[in-house]
This record gives sequence, structure tokens and C-alpha cells, in this order.
Amino acid sequence: MHPVVKHVEDLFLPHLERLASEMRERFQSLNFNVWRWPSETETEYIDYDIGVECVFPLLKGDTDNVALMVELCFLNSKPRLMAGVGWGAPSAYSEATFRDDWLTNAEWPEANPQTIEELRQFFPTLVHAFESAVERGAPPT
Repeated sequence: MHPVVKHVEDLFLPHLERLASEMRERFQSLNFNVWRWPSETETEYIDYDIGVECVFPLLKGDTDNVALMVELCFLNSKPRLMAGVGWGAPSAYSEATFRDDWLTNAEWPEANPQTIEELRQFFPTLVHAFESAVERGAPPT
């Protein structure tokens, strides 16, 4: 396992699992899933994501999920990091992001100790955005 992946998992995965457990108790009719998955399909873009999602009962044409994700990319060169809370298709609405001054993942901040610490400090903001989105039950209109 890449050392940055291990560090990010050690810091955030326990929080995501605890959040999912607490949300299951509060919203028993909704499904909450914690995931972690690597993607090694393209050699220059090896990435890794962890997160928690809430899946709502699907109403025709509506967005049925919202997720809090921590994403790593370029793990085989200069690892980069992003995190946020966003809705699935067709909305794709972003509730909150760790940084908003980027257009592509090549512009994400480097996944160095300072940036990971900044994310650790910002993480409660993302948790609050996720909780608010679940309580609302749909993307803003």
C-alpha cells in the first residue's frame, strides 16, 4: 500500500465509519455505505478513494445519493489530494470542497504532510455538509 494511502486511511477511515454508524442510527430508512477503492486502470493516473455515501430511495429522475469523499491521484508520481461532499447524477451538485481553486485533478494540492493536516482540520466542515445534505434529502433547488 502506498504510504500516502495508508496515512490518509489511518486518519480518515475511522471517522467515516463512525459517521456512517451514527447516521444509520439517526436515519434508519436510509442506506449508508463506507468504501475504499483503488483504481489502477491507467498507469499515469493511479488513484485511491475513501468515503461514505447515503443512498436515498430513488424517485424517477432524481439524484439518489450524496457522498463525502477523500480522493488521491497520481500515486505513482506526485500524489495529489482532494476531498468534498457531492451529489450523484443527474445533479452532481457540490455541497462543499476542501479546496475550490482547481479545475482539474492535476491542480489539486500535493498530498504532503502539510496539506493532509489542513484537510484533517477542515474535515469537520465536510462532515457537517454531509449531515446537512442527508437531513435535507435532496440537492438544493
